[in-house]
Amino acid sequence: MSYGKSRIARIRYNLEFSGYEAIVFIQDAGETFSYPSFVAAPLDAEYALVMEQLSSKALRKHRSANPGLRSHLKQITATPQAPELPPLAA
Repeated sequence: MSYGKSRIARIRYNLEFSGYEAIVFIQDAGETFSYPSFVAAPLDAEYALVMEQLSSKALRKHRSANPGLRSHLKQITATPQAPELPPLAA
């Protein structure tokens, strides 16, 4: 099974736990899921490696039968609006 693109947002370094944390968005079958992700690493860790690990941890959570904390973002569909002048009753 193929999972679509992932996007990483809100990256920050957590001094208390000595690692990077971020929200990772995963697109799957037209739907978007977001997962909190954490990687223990020094402050001067290689950026590409940190990004790859954050993304892979979120993908493992997404594929898991019990993904834990996640958010499911649904697409807002256009709702039909009422006509400006409703038909007159007979």
